[in-house]
Amino acid sequence: MAPARKQKGPSTTKSTQSSREAANITPKRPDPVALPVEVQQMMLDVFRRAFPFNNNLDVKTVIQEVKGHLFQRDFTSAFAKQEYLGAYALRWSAARALGYSDILLHSDLQQVWLGETAASATPNTQKTTSANRVACIGGGGGAEVAACAVATRSYSLPHLEVHPIDIADWSSCLNQLENVLCTPPPLSPYASESAKASNRSLIASDQFTVRFSQCDILAVGEARLHDMLANMHLCTIMFTLNELFTSSISRTTAFLLALTDSMQSGSWLLVVDSPGSYSEVKLGQGQTKKYPMKWLLDHTLQEVAQGKWKKHVSDDSRWFRLNPSLKYPLELENMRYQIHLYQRVS
Repeated sequence: MAPARKQKGPSTTKSTQSSREAANITPKRPDPVALPVEVQQMMLDVFRRAFPFNNNLDVKTVIQEVKGHLFQRDFTSAFAKQEYLGAYALRWSAARALGYSDILLHSDLQQVWLGETAASATPNTQKTTSANRVACIGGGGGAEVAACAVATRSYSLPHLEVHPIDIADWSSCLNQLENVLCTPPPLSPYASESAKASNRSLIASDQFTVRFSQCDILAVGEARLHDMLANMHLCTIMFTLNELFTSSISRTTAFLLALTDSMQSGSWLLVVDSPGSYSEVKLGQGQTKKYPMKWLLDHTLQEVAQGKWKKHVSDDSRWFRLNPSLKYPLELENMRYQIHLYQRVS
């Protein structure tokens, strides 16, 4: 892993910062591409089928146990049991998958999937073979996997390989999710012939592959990180980066620099996190200072990495709101987030 660079404080010259950002960021936010509500319902049904609970286990009780561990920031305990993983995916990943799908289909992201012609393109109008590998740092919960399946379907990609990377062992859960994504839902024995003929999986099995790696991304060696990321067209870090910065700013900075060295020119990095996320830096003698995650990210990728990334999109606050007609046995929540999209340049 590359050594950590010395951190500088945020610039106090607002005009300089604003002019720099204006030169690098898309000035106007395009309208999103709506995901049909029937596909959204299919996604929720996929999670219900992929993570059924044994009748002897009260799913709401298990969810409360997981929620308690998460509140205490005890992530090791929160993901220590198989039933905890299934409960997490059922409760939180399902709604996140809808939000992530909305992000991946947004006009901002069409340039990632469709290349330079994305400005005038819409889903299902073009095909491409370039966006065929996606790495998802912290993506073991399956939300990114399901969203990538929807992107593959929406953009008619010939094949997409998704590579979730997580510290917990999500392999069994992700195998279940991939299987259900690629399998038509069960029908009643009394279903009509037309219903049988139209019954389809969310994504075809020959279009979609999931390959999971279990590792601590802040402890993995540079050689292995390069092997995991070198051929990726897109790397996502969804609601994970601020947790990494919180655990260690120096190690996370080193990870981002190693990621920079691993990813090829033209590839993309998508960071999504809670709006207003801050991480504390210890300044010595018991003093601490909080830095915005956005600033830490920009400082690392655009200053320390010396111009190896071009920022295409940056927004401090967006909303994904659930369609009220969706049906699900557990509570679903709207998603508010910040988003930053970078492209690796030579």
